[in-house]
Amino acid sequence: MNSVIALIGSGSTALSFIHHYLQQLEAGAALPRTMYLFEKRAAFGSGAAYEADRASNLLNTKTEFITPFIDQPGDFWHWLQTQPALWRHQFPGYTLEADGYAPRPLFGMYLEDRLKALVKRAASLGLNVVQLHAEVLDIQQHGNRQVLNTDCNLRLVADYVFLTCGTLPAKRNNALAEHPHVLNTPYPVSTLPARIPAEAAVGILGARLSAIDAVIALIEQGHRGPITLHSRSGYFPSVRGTQGRIQPRYLSDEYLATLRASKGKLSLQELIALVQKEIMELEGTELRGDFHLPAPPASLENYLQDEIHAAAGPRAWQAALYATNPIIDQLWAALHEEDKQKFLDNYFSAFMAYRVSIPVENARKILRYLQSGQLRFCSGSFGRPQAMDGGLVLRMDGEQIVHHYDYLIQAMGSPRQVGHLESELLSRLLQRGVLQPHPLGGVKIEAHSYCAEGANGQTNPRFRVLGELTTGAFFFTSALDINARHAKRCVEQFATVFTPAAKDIEAAQA
Repeated sequence: MNSVIALIGSGSTALSFIHHYLQQLEAGAALPRTMYLFEKRAAFGSGAAYEADRASNLLNTKTEFITPFIDQPGDFWHWLQTQPALWRHQFPGYTLEADGYAPRPLFGMYLEDRLKALVKRAASLGLNVVQLHAEVLDIQQHGNRQVLNTDCNLRLVADYVFLTCGTLPAKRNNALAEHPHVLNTPYPVSTLPARIPAEAAVGILGARLSAIDAVIALIEQGHRGPITLHSRSGYFPSVRGTQGRIQPRYLSDEYLATLRASKGKLSLQELIALVQKEIMELEGTELRGDFHLPAPPASLENYLQDEIHAAAGPRAWQAALYATNPIIDQLWAALHEEDKQKFLDNYFSAFMAYRVSIPVENARKILRYLQSGQLRFCSGSFGRPQAMDGGLVLRMDGEQIVHHYDYLIQAMGSPRQVGHLESELLSRLLQRGVLQPHPLGGVKIEAHSYCAEGANGQTNPRFRVLGELTTGAFFFTSALDINARHAKRCVEQFATVFTPAAKDIEAAQA
């Protein structure tokens, strides 16, 4: 068999995919033995999320838990303990702690090293992993073959394509697309001092992880000018407590299957009640009153003081929310369609603030900056930035308030809507109907096989999608362990489909 598969993107999801692909080969699956691995960044393995940068960019999952290999818990922790020669010289100030939060670039080094090991293991199994430093700009299907066109004029043919491209940036604001004082992303944050003068007034659009990274990096690298965080929703991430992993009683496959068997689809209120029951079970208390959405903090300084104090101990509600990771796609599928949209419209910002927490170390830094007066927090929606009088202006919607800045940093993360992503490849595939936008985010796929659904409503068995682009189908696709689980399922499903077909072809050729 001479079939070829192509993976577009070599980050953590691709590593998970390759890991389970090799397991299928070891189990005797007759899978393609040539794999093209495309990566437009300098390094293979780390991806955008864990690229080389400052050590102040921290993971928000404890060191002992995080791994791209769901069947190898603690693999990152084991690597840190056994391979200090590979990383200690670049992170001399890092204290190795199982329940601490390691620098994201350190995790990126681990991923790069693990990819090298996977490529060697692949060679021993007869799989040729061809690593290509190139950006795929278009994919055209000719019969059963996929022709991939790259930015370096390289054209390659594959039989099967898997999009594993991870987090993609937002399209630049057209009015200020080329403005030298507008940064479309804060990363890498190590370069911010070279791009922004130390005395400049800086506005940061966004208030989640990337915005926090930008604030800390600026100030720790000597920025002296005022910095303002703008949060449209007014929410700010919670602070991670000391709790570990739990075995849920209600947020489990078994309980959800039983519930679905009796009720069918669930309402949003029923889903919220399920989470509440898990929290009450952990706390040993009874449910008191109806659920009310927590309001955004009136004072970020007071909020962080309370959060830091609460984070000194276990937080049952955080343990319950993190326990949803293994079944979050099933919870999403269980909701009525109208309730999915209702959740995104009314609850998503609060969910992300409480579900995606930050380490107490970074919370303390942000609190110090607020107390010093160098950092401000502004909540409320705002219009498009405008260039005016040599600077940049941000107007608050429905108000007379105008903020003046020398520089603006866009740090609002990756948009859910695929049409808002900066990607020539996706734009072309959407334009030709190879991919179809999902109304709830990302692109449409068949959830069991991960096959892309085109504009004609048909799924393409030779084109599969993983990671952030599946957010409409699976809701929460920004956690490493969730994407690792999907990669495993995708490989297993692909093997069940491909192996019988391969055997039939081989028999016919014989």
